[in-house]
Amino acid sequence: MKPRSCILAIELCEIAGMQWSEGGRAESHSTVKVCSICLLKFMIFIIFVLISALSFFYFVAMQIASPGTFLGTFFSFSVVWLLCAVFFAVLAVLQKKKLLRTIFFKIKRSVKIFLGVFVFLCAVICGVNLFFICNPRLSDGKEKVQYVILLGGGITKDAELTLSVQNRVRVAGEYLKKQPQAISVVTGGKGRFSPCPESDVLKPALESYGIEEKRVLAENMAKDTIENFLFSVKILSEHENKTVQEILNAPVAVVTSDFHLARAERLAKRIGFTDVYGVASKTPALFVLNSYSREICSYIKLNLRILFTGKPSLLK
Repeated sequence: MKPRSCILAIELCEIAGMQWSEGGRAESHSTVKVCSICLLKFMIFIIFVLISALSFFYFVAMQIASPGTFLGTFFSFSVVWLLCAVFFAVLAVLQKKKLLRTIFFKIKRSVKIFLGVFVFLCAVICGVNLFFICNPRLSDGKEKVQYVILLGGGITKDAELTLSVQNRVRVAGEYLKKQPQAISVVTGGKGRFSPCPESDVLKPALESYGIEEKRVLAENMAKDTIENFLFSVKILSEHENKTVQEILNAPVAVVTSDFHLARAERLAKRIGFTDVYGVASKTPALFVLNSYSREICSYIKLNLRILFTGKPSLLK
């Protein structure tokens, strides 16, 4: 009769798609060793399956909470989680069929070292950028600003604001009530797969918080955060009958989501704003992981753009 530990090892080996060696029962220490190896391989298989399943359900949950068009979803950052689900599902299959270990040992040692160093450096770079993302300059509420720029963040296929942007609008409305002298700009153009310019939805949403229509200007051409600021400056300059430099020198508040604020402030200063106050709205819990992951990529991209092109530069 096989000992209990031996039976467990056999069951784990069968679940993980591996064969049990009868020689493993010769001695107790051999049984324990084989059992441990089988358990480790089984746990690796389970981890791959769990990561794949969680990634897939996370992707689905985001699409349900913030539905977009098929092409809009396909070209959005959220599709990364679907790809992640597929990737770990493939790893699970390879582990089940005992191919993953074979592939790993066929890779040259130099390649393994290169990949290890590359992954480590990527992790460090992401960590450093995440630190800056999580530490923007936040308003203390004591300042008096002349202008408030509300940055858009996307609309659904039904021309409705996403949950994150709804929070931005609410925070902007509350802030403007405390700054009765300030003029606001809601900024956001029409995306490739959007039904209309985002500002068309932002303006009435902000006014619904009791902000007078004459205090809300709309910018409907911007495709990204840089254009949000560039076009907002021009609109304010025309509306206030002031020079671009006068607008840039005036105290301004930027309202956006917490994950986006550090980059927004940096871009505003690069363009030429001299007195910027950040007002952050909370990101809904469901979107935190996706939003911060995407923002890390965007922040790294901005750093590379500044390093190699020097842009964005001061607005003349």
